[in-house]
Amino acid sequence: MDTLEKLFQIAADEGIIIDYTDSLPNTLQGLHIHLQGIGHIISILHYIKNDKDAFIEILSEELGHYFTSVGDNLINIENYRDYLKICKCEKQALNWSVNTVIKNIDLENAFKNNCASYYEIAEFLNVPEKLVVEKFKYLASKNNSSYIELGEYKIILTNLPNIIVYKEL
Repeated sequence: MDTLEKLFQIAADEGIIIDYTDSLPNTLQGLHIHLQGIGHIISILHYIKNDKDAFIEILSEELGHYFTSVGDNLINIENYRDYLKICKCEKQALNWSVNTVIKNIDLENAFKNNCASYYEIAEFLNVPEKLVVEKFKYLASKNNSSYIELGEYKIILTNLPNIIVYKEL
């Protein structure tokens, strides 16, 4: 099962309706809403279906909103507090997205298969390169040391976007 199929399965398991539309507010490409009597709906722009990487990015982030967001986050930004609220909501959804689409064991397997760049990791995992970059940013933000361990590999994340991978002999 590929990444997109897994995301559709998560949506189906949760009873989320995937809807395709011609337009969304505020230049959005995807939107998660909850309608009383209907349930949760993720609306995605029609043209996104033709770009698999964009589709994975948007669908996974909108599923992230379903699992992490509370309340109405489609407010007009009138002050800095509103802006911070939106940023926090978006970051939580993105974190859910990258941790659902890319597991740590997936990264370890990519390194075992000699992947040496974000592009190669993305190709190996069949995910968008943007999500690979965001996964490493997430790992760096959650780690108190200068490196993380993924199995037998140590990954230095202190100089993002550059990463250094080494394996003790």
